[in-house]
Amino acid sequence: MSSMDSASIQDDLIRELMMYIASPEFQSSFEAFFLENALTFTDDEEHRLEYTTIFHKFQALFEGFMQQFYDNHNITEAEFGKRCRAAVKTDEKASQYLDVVLASMDYQAFYNLMKFMRKRAAIENKGKRKHESKEVDAKESKSHGKDDAKATEREDDDEEKAQAKRK
Repeated sequence: MSSMDSASIQDDLIRELMMYIASPEFQSSFEAFFLENALTFTDDEEHRLEYTTIFHKFQALFEGFMQQFYDNHNITEAEFGKRCRAAVKTDEKASQYLDVVLASMDYQAFYNLMKFMRKRAAIENKGKRKHESKEVDAKESKSHGKDDAKATEREDDDEEKAQAKRK
């Protein structure tokens, strides 16, 4: 749902939630979470226990952002829930939006999203490894450069000593 659609939501608090979730801070935090954890998920039929652990971390992250939203709007979770239930009954757009938000808290939807994010996570991690590898190579090159310079100095010193002995 784009920001233009937010104007069609009647309840101003639900509209605020929509803008909050679309904010760069919210989006980048969840994107980072997904990219950090997506490679853990496989296509195996049996779900590993660590998936549940990651899902609980995801829920805690989401709940932390929601608590910040409640605090910023001086409202309790219970009061917000009441506003959402009322909006769902009278506002089709709000109902659709809240359905999407609630679906994101469903384990199966989370699992599918994590699997979907694997390809991007693999690409980004590969890019990071290449970048880190280049940094290590550059440091090693500088280090070897210093070692080479020291070796050359020692060779020069040895040659000077040898010339001094011949005199």
